[in-house]
Amino acid sequence: MTSTSMQDIFENNSRRPYTTADEEQFNEAKKGLATARLDLYGPDAQHNINLIDQLFQKHRNIPITVANIHKAVEDHKNEFVWLTPAQANWFQLAKDSSDRANQLVAWLATQGKRPGQFVNTGDELFENLSLLFAKLHGYEINSETIRHAADRVAHTSGPKLHYIPEPRREGPRSEAAKSDDGTPFLGRNLNEPEWVRRSRERSEREAKEAASERSGASAQSAAAREAQRQAELIQGATHAETDQLRKLFSTSGTEIDWVQTLAARLQMQKQFNKQQEVRRFIR
Repeated sequence: MTSTSMQDIFENNSRRPYTTADEEQFNEAKKGLATARLDLYGPDAQHNINLIDQLFQKHRNIPITVANIHKAVEDHKNEFVWLTPAQANWFQLAKDSSDRANQLVAWLATQGKRPGQFVNTGDELFENLSLLFAKLHGYEINSETIRHAADRVAHTSGPKLHYIPEPRREGPRSEAAKSDDGTPFLGRNLNEPEWVRRSRERSEREAKEAASERSGASAQSAAAREAQRQAELIQGATHAETDQLRKLFSTSGTEIDWVQTLAARLQMQKQFNKQQEVRRFIR
């Protein structure tokens, strides 16, 4: 029979406890790691924090110091998730005002579909978030105040907001083609009876109103689909958190309001992350 020493029992069953001094070293190390753009406040923060914990649980003989924490991250840097400069700047801005930040994120989820709207993907999304958030300090966050903030950005020196561009026209157009509004060469009303003119104008007006309604409904539908897609991608750090997030819905009458559902799930996810932040090194 193989004997089991007290050291074996310790190594196999005991978690390394963290002291107050250890936690102070972790908090100090976070400053440098955040500057290096390790994700400590964004969607992959919990993954990175758990990985640091695992490294020091595995090597319990290594003292918890700022230098040792930085070295552990450097030695395993490919296993960690890092942020782009635009992402790092946004998460740093948002971490102390999560409720307001989530409101802005939810609003921008409705954009990015038509020319003239804000880009809401890639680094351009995070640059838009940061620029708007800075100009919204002291204001409520809604469609009107965001538009005013965008105007202030446009009239301030420095980086500018990113918009969906107008589609490029193919081929040159003559001056005659540019000025052509579709009116027949001899005019619309040549020998046209009054009752025919009125009927035609009414039909044209009704067709224009119907097209406008369809366009508005289509834009709302696209915004709802994008909000639903983003809401369904949100996950927690555990299966239980993910289950709670996926059961959270906001409704309008009997229909799911996906824009508000996205905002609510982002808020719940932020609360989960705060709870993890408090207890992440205290086991």
